[in-house]
Amino acid sequence: MSISPPPLDPARATASAPPGAADALPVLHVRTLRIEESADVLGHLPAGLTAAWLRHGQGLVGVGAAWALETAGPDRFRTASVRFQALCAQARIDDEVRERGTALIAFGSFSYAADSARPSRLLVPRAVLGSAEGSAFLTLVGVDEEPEVPGDWRDLFPTTPSAPPAAQVEVETEHTSVHYQALVGEAIERIRAGEADKVVLSESTHLRVDPAPPVAAMVRRLAAAYPSTWTYHLGDVLGASPEMLADTDRGRVFSRVLAGSRPVADGAELAESDRRAFRADPKERSEHAYAIDSVTSRLADLTVDLASSPEPFVLRLPGIEHLASDVSGHLRQGVSSLDVAGALHPSAAVSGSPREAADAIIARLEDRDRGGYAAPVGWMDARGDGQWAIALRMAHLEGPGALRAQAGGGIVEGSDPVLEHAEAIAKTRPILRAVRGD
Repeated sequence: MSISPPPLDPARATASAPPGAADALPVLHVRTLRIEESADVLGHLPAGLTAAWLRHGQGLVGVGAAWALETAGPDRFRTASVRFQALCAQARIDDEVRERGTALIAFGSFSYAADSARPSRLLVPRAVLGSAEGSAFLTLVGVDEEPEVPGDWRDLFPTTPSAPPAAQVEVETEHTSVHYQALVGEAIERIRAGEADKVVLSESTHLRVDPAPPVAAMVRRLAAAYPSTWTYHLGDVLGASPEMLADTDRGRVFSRVLAGSRPVADGAELAESDRRAFRADPKERSEHAYAIDSVTSRLADLTVDLASSPEPFVLRLPGIEHLASDVSGHLRQGVSSLDVAGALHPSAAVSGSPREAADAIIARLEDRDRGGYAAPVGWMDARGDGQWAIALRMAHLEGPGALRAQAGGGIVEGSDPVLEHAEAIAKTRPILRAVRGD
């Protein structure tokens, strides 16, 4: 037996139901069991995968749905937080592991705009396989009854399905290069006219893949190729984000801000002289400063002892390098990770500055609803701790073998439309690699 369940502890979650929470919620019975042997999470992403959160070959993957919520509108973050707190307040939880990510957790994917036609989602899987710092665990969730414990965790999480390299991949961008560069030029003109200081535009790329790779195989490819990013999947989104929006753990919050980019060839990196010039580039430093200010100003009321990197550093990823800064502080009492994510979204790194003006320009220049692109994606536990990245280097799953990748870049007065178009295309490489299998 790979799993040895302990005697059931009927203790409930300690959270109290928030005001206004609806009563019509199931009672979830949650058990987290230690897996005695090591578990290769990337090797056990089942074909029926419903959720994933991975970094450096470890993380959380889920199957099934014990509870799900869809929200929309300007209060979507608060609505989701209140409902999940109410769910946790009446859950019966037995957790023998008591590590980060164990017991009752929900995966979430929110939509960029309040008026998006795509709903924001929270999902509690029926089973979660987790691995962190050499230990592995299995969380099982029953709805209004005790969950059934399998004889072996691999019964729920069999081997990741293999997928041969795609025989054919059709790639079509939403705009021609001339058209997209013209949109960038229009954004620059609006900036020069004083409507905004920075605007982040994005481009969509439609992909048709034959044969259609399993989602689990694409998630594994992303996680293996980009181990230092946060690889995610929930519902219609998957991707590998380099940008942590809100990571909270026992009263502390961490956020990583990326703004300013230099594309490089796969397997290559900037020469040291080019990297020094990158760090000193006035356009890149200006764009980065807007992004840092947007994070620190919105965290001010939620935190104490807030601090950021004294100077931006260069984060090297396959195919691209970024200017990055880390922000950290202590949360005020009662603030959850989702509260932080909702307050920070959208940051200047994905919208612009000032936020309202930039979003208005984006709405005029972009042809379609952003959906889950550039919005918070991640997970949260019953204590409110969790991790929420920005859904970047991503694609929407639109049907078997059909994906829409989306990527963009920050536009300031000194931007070059040709370079901005090249940056947007470069940021689709992770998804292209995931679907091609190369």
